[in-house]
Amino acid sequence: MNSKLLAAVTLTVMTNASAASQVTAPIQNLFDAMRAHDSEKLKAQFTSNALLQRAQADGTVTTTQIERFAQIVGESTSYLDEHLLAMNVHQSDNVATVFTPFAFYLDNKLSHCGINSFQLVKTQYGWKIHYLIDNKHPGNCEDFIKQYQ
Repeated sequence: MNSKLLAAVTLTVMTNASAASQVTAPIQNLFDAMRAHDSEKLKAQFTSNALLQRAQADGTVTTTQIERFAQIVGESTSYLDEHLLAMNVHQSDNVATVFTPFAFYLDNKLSHCGINSFQLVKTQYGWKIHYLIDNKHPGNCEDFIKQYQ
């Protein structure tokens, strides 16, 4: 590979990695806020009309208001720690999708695992989460985690 082509490929990879880290910053900030029980930092990661939902095993979808979720996190006395096992980022202009398998730990004990699907938009204030839907994996979480290691 000639040096000019190698430099172009390297620059593209670095640019893509930089763009991905900008897109995923609110996701990282969300989970940092959960660990810190910081409800204001948590709310700041979302657009003003964001939607937070869970796809239940029976096919129903439940919705939680961001304000209520932030309140629960802020009032919790448990250590809330979500580990993202992988991140698949797709971004075009001011819209991005991030798909993240996760394992959730409550007071350092594995509680549940599943998939997060984030829709983000780039606003005048930077990237914000506009929609988050997740699910809980119905099977063994240890096996689920191993498939992403």
